[in-house]
Amino acid sequence: MEKKRGIFKEFQSAYRINPAVALGLLWVSVMPSVGSLTGVPLAVNYSQFLQDLDFSIPLVGLVYLVSVTLLMGFALMPTTLLAVLSGFFFGMEAFPLLFLGYNFAAVLGYAWGKRLGGESLYLILDKYPKAKNMIESKRNRIGELVFFGRLSPVIPFAVSNLLFSLLHVGLKKLLIFGSIGMLPRTIITFWAGTLGSDIYGAINQEGISGKAWIFMGLLALSFWGIWRFFKRK
Repeated sequence: MEKKRGIFKEFQSAYRINPAVALGLLWVSVMPSVGSLTGVPLAVNYSQFLQDLDFSIPLVGLVYLVSVTLLMGFALMPTTLLAVLSGFFFGMEAFPLLFLGYNFAAVLGYAWGKRLGGESLYLILDKYPKAKNMIESKRNRIGELVFFGRLSPVIPFAVSNLLFSLLHVGLKKLLIFGSIGMLPRTIITFWAGTLGSDIYGAINQEGISGKAWIFMGLLALSFWGIWRFFKRK
């Protein structure tokens, strides 16, 4: 019986096939945490400046939109943290721009992931023909995977962007199904930020009744949807 390969061995294999994809996966896994550690202290130091920004000025809105697009698109900060901070500092005025930024960031992340990846996933899957055939057989239902992947509170936005680019899900499906899937958790985290009395309180906000249950519900629903995608014939 063939011994199952470990994660590190699989990473080495992926690195040999396409070093850029392996390093890209490492980037999207690590950099959001680094961004959190540096972004929160910066937000605290410039909290008064951020709270004084006037979103009725078009230039302010444009700078915000470009900033969140780049931060999320290049995996420099977690999307949930940006949503909380945006809700805390800017209130509901920022929500439409944040949601628009999500979509621009998805396009950006998908584009650079596709540029890095090429056909790497299929080269890796050549060693696993059953997995390759299963993915190909479900190609016409790939929108389901995008939706439930985005819905999940535990699958990072940047990681899913790279995964969807390797799967070649298509930009149209990514935007349509991904936007719908991101909306529930975006609303919850953004709203939590608006209720915070201070920045750390906003990040750890428990003021929304049943917030933990909502996240557990989203997690369960996304897990069920992904499981159903792969198991349904």
